[in-house]
Amino acid sequence: MDANVVMWVAGQLIVAAAIYGGIRADIRSIHQRIEHAEKSLVEAHTRIDRMLERGH
Repeated sequence: MDANVVMWVAGQLIVAAAIYGGIRADIRSIHQRIEHAEKSLVEAHTRIDRMLERGH
């Protein structure tokens, strides 16, 4: 095999690994934001329930 082909393939593998790592990091970040939003939603719902209970 030509050295240029080997270098090109190695470069493509490195780029693919970097893209894969970036996507995984983005997905992890999205999951953390979803968990935070769910927690905030539960807390808001609890506050609304308390306010409604006091009103009756």
